[in-house]
Amino acid sequence: MKKLTVGENIKRLRLDARLSQAALAKLSETSLLTIFRIENGKVNPIPATLKCIADALGISLDELVKGDK
Repeated sequence: MKKLTVGENIKRLRLDARLSQAALAKLSETSLLTIFRIENGKVNPIPATLKCIADALGISLDELVKGDK
């Protein structure tokens, strides 16, 4: 099984939570463009952004980064 990138994992978790990119952006207080760019591998998010996204999804930072669930 291929290991997911952080962006791919965020997208998977977002879809599992039935959230749009816009909804995740709002919940994580991150811009929609940032969410889009992370999920599409255009940028490597800084730890503070990852923490905000993890909190918005209700998971740990480790779950977000490593893809453990």
